[in-house]
Amino acid sequence: MNILELLDMDSGNASVSVNKAKQAGSNTTAAVPTKYLEPRDLRNTRRRGKSNLQINENPFLEIKLQEKKEIAYAVFKSIRTNKYPYLFITVKYSIFDDKKDKWLDRKDAARRWDRYEVEKTNTLCRNMMRECFGIDNWYAFLERHEPRIMPDGTVREGRYHTHIITPDISDIVVETPNRKCRRLIREYAEWIEYASPSPEVLKNHLIKSCLLKADWIKKWKNQIDIQKIYTEEDLANVVCYCLKTYTNRKSVLDFNDVICHSSTYAKDLRS
Repeated sequence: MNILELLDMDSGNASVSVNKAKQAGSNTTAAVPTKYLEPRDLRNTRRRGKSNLQINENPFLEIKLQEKKEIAYAVFKSIRTNKYPYLFITVKYSIFDDKKDKWLDRKDAARRWDRYEVEKTNTLCRNMMRECFGIDNWYAFLERHEPRIMPDGTVREGRYHTHIITPDISDIVVETPNRKCRRLIREYAEWIEYASPSPEVLKNHLIKSCLLKADWIKKWKNQIDIQKIYTEEDLANVVCYCLKTYTNRKSVLDFNDVICHSSTYAKDLRS
């Protein structure tokens, strides 16, 4: 039974137009430092079992403070208990609403600087990913955009964005979808019939559709970046990148300021 036959099992059709679906790109840019990127073809590197991220010999050696080095390595070991590849997702929270073509009002925009509100959205995203794709392990890291100097000379902290590391979604999840996942697939029914995308291509679209159900995220069209992590070295690099605002020698942030409470084993990692 193919995907379209599965969709026919339920009534209703909320398909998107073919042109809109064809324009939706499945490749995204990794939210990692430029020095970690190489201009290599992703398909070729996947065939060789490698990632398209350049690696350091040992990224943990670059962390100068021993205590912070040990904590970063503990996070890496906790995530590493899953199978490769992993998903590396960056979610940004805009203060401009693309759908209404206007800036958010001051009160709503201020919530993007509020950690409590950001973590509520991360928890919602984690729960939706679990319901749609059966993802149980979810690691979320909070980071702020660069601070801004205001006209009066004061410095304003940047608003939050979130880095997420999870295990990849199995093809079986897409080929035999549950009710929640089937609803997402139905949004692409017309495109599926037209292009017959592989499960691998379809999964990125489904992940984005799932996360876009969160009210904050759906307001902006360029808010989700998805990248694959194929090797242990690349996972180490990404973990160090996600923790960089904490591990920086000059940083006064505590580990609790970086790890999101929605993360799997968050309490264990904080202890």
